Amino acid sequence: MSPIKKAVSTNDSAIWLALVRIFFGFLWLQAGIEKLTSGGFVSGMGKTLAAFASKNPYGWEKAFLLNVATPNAALFGNLTMYGEILVGIALLLGVFSEVGITAGLIMNLAYLFAAGWTSASTETVNLAMAGVSVILLLSGAGKVLSLEQFVYNRLPKLPWWPERLAQTAETS
Repeated sequence: MSPIKKAVSTNDSAIWLALVRIFFGFLWLQAGIEKLTSGGFVSGMGKTLAAFASKNPYGWEKAFLLNVATPNAALFGNLTMYGEILVGIALLLGVFSEVGITAGLIMNLAYLFAAGWTSASTETVNLAMAGVSVILLLSGAGKVLSLEQFVYNRLPKLPWWPERLAQTAETS
């Protein structure tokens, strides 16, 4: 049975969580590629950070934006752009999923504190993505429908890998 048919016909939450991971990977990759191809993301980062700092309600965040991020706007722009692309690839393919999910969670929290005050939608989407990231991280969603699963099932167990997921009767 194909993975898609199995996902649609099953109540196995691991498969559904893996599909959420893959969808989030697509969102991250799309956001990063949009920044990369727009041509003006990195060059406009200084103005963006200054705008985020202007009325930021969190004093510590405002200080960080003004004293650390804005003077290094090009670095933060590149880290954001390429970070989103790498998180997207990690989640789509299921390679270093925990690292990708954690990096995405950190970026969502950074976006939340930097720009969440600008609109309810910005705040909500970053809170929702952070919450789902925590669920994905704790559920081991990277171990299903992933390259990690493919490699994991073909190599001997290494000491730092978690216990193997239980095999269903269909896959054993």
